[in-house]
Amino acid sequence: MTSRVPATMRHRVLALLIDSAVAGGVIAVATGVVIGLSVATAEAVSVVWLLPIVAGVGVVWFLVYSAMQGGRGSVGMRFMGVRLEHAADDAGLGFGRALGRNLIWVLTGSVLVGLFSPLFDPSRWRRGWHDIASGAVVVDVVPATGPAAPVGSVPPADLRLDPIPTSTPAPAALSVAAPTPAGSAARIASAPAPAAARLSPPSWAPASVPAHRRIARTLPVDVISTVPGVPHRDGRPASAESAAPPVIAILGWDDGTRHIVYEPTLFGRGPGQQPGRRSTAVRDETLSLSKTHFEIGTDDEGTWVVDRHSLNGVVIVRGGQPQRLVPGQRARIWSGDVLELGDRRLRVESAR
Repeated sequence: MTSRVPATMRHRVLALLIDSAVAGGVIAVATGVVIGLSVATAEAVSVVWLLPIVAGVGVVWFLVYSAMQGGRGSVGMRFMGVRLEHAADDAGLGFGRALGRNLIWVLTGSVLVGLFSPLFDPSRWRRGWHDIASGAVVVDVVPATGPAAPVGSVPPADLRLDPIPTSTPAPAALSVAAPTPAGSAARIASAPAPAAARLSPPSWAPASVPAHRRIARTLPVDVISTVPGVPHRDGRPASAESAAPPVIAILGWDDGTRHIVYEPTLFGRGPGQQPGRRSTAVRDETLSLSKTHFEIGTDDEGTWVVDRHSLNGVVIVRGGQPQRLVPGQRARIWSGDVLELGDRRLRVESAR
């Protein structure tokens, strides 16, 4: 759910009202046809058939409506510019999930409270019970329009990073392609640099950090003072600092919680115990995190993160560019990176 924008409740309600009007129109047409046939045939076609025919038409329309929602969207959704998508990726919801979502909506709506279940979700996605059960989110498909760039300004360069191999990379050249106001392209190439900061086609993926670009680890006083067995910085002997365990990373959650990672650690709503790894449970009222969602660790090249085959996945946002991780594969994280875990956000305040 990285680059997707949640649909507003206003658009969702209006889309539902439009779809309800369309459904009412279909039922009205079916009713009119049966009554018209009954009158035209001097009641040879009995009005008794009205109820089963209208019920059959309603079921058929319900299936068609679900198929439209699982695809490009229903009539109301297309008119209001919203769409149903799977919560774990950018794909459409599909007929099966859309049908199950609508059935749950009808069942929970029969007790009235289900109609207002999206209002119970404190996250920005406002997922109702039917959305959570079917793994759906309602997104806005209308592109946002920003202010026009002033005349004569140069648009930002298109920067895409190649995967950085785990081994020592060969010297590479740094190149930046930036279109000029006249529409032509100017390419500026620097001399070979002893790092793998190569800018090229869109195959960016987080990987190892070049040695010359590592960010020095700096720990604030309040963090250092919380290291087990180490007194506060004030008045501490010079030799005491060597007793502090090495810090792998400092993580700041969107709710203000901070975690200091000293060893390979599993994060999730309730990760189980595994040899050689610490398990850290994270409170998550949005239900975005899996039981075991991701792992943070370190090696000779720095700090890494692994998506432990979670439902919503792990997305690294670096320099405004999001990239979804491949489950089970390590990716380097740097200080300043943001990890998106469904509706949750985690900032890497410091990393090795």
